[in-house]
Amino acid sequence: MSDTVLGSAALSRLCPGPPHRPGSRRHCAGKHCVEDRGGLLVLWWAPGSLLAPTDVLGSYDGVRDLSDGHRMPLVVHLQGLVGIAPQARSLLLEASLASRIALVGTGPVDQVIAGFLEQALSETQYFESAPEAMAWARSP
Repeated sequence: MSDTVLGSAALSRLCPGPPHRPGSRRHCAGKHCVEDRGGLLVLWWAPGSLLAPTDVLGSYDGVRDLSDGHRMPLVVHLQGLVGIAPQARSLLLEASLASRIALVGTGPVDQVIAGFLEQALSETQYFESAPEAMAWARSP
């Protein structure tokens, strides 16, 4: 079951993402949390996660809920992931829910994971700086 909160500052369950901004729109469920940052979606995965197809599909529910049917830029934080199952990787590569995807990581494991995802249908780029990733994702 997921938790989509519109305009509420209080969390109703534990979330793998950082503390949310007051009044933020977000979708937190299982291993992921997606937050709307004013025309930019930001996705965090729970540290230590091995992503399965159900995890990816759950995150897509959050992206669809928050994007209101539009393709928006997406920033994905990879830090702490231990891997992606082959079927989950296929789902990630075949989706086109975002206009462009900035992948944020902090080391060699994140770079390897990002390398597997850079073949996605959406324009994708890897960053080690979240502010740079957000700026790139928002750029035309």
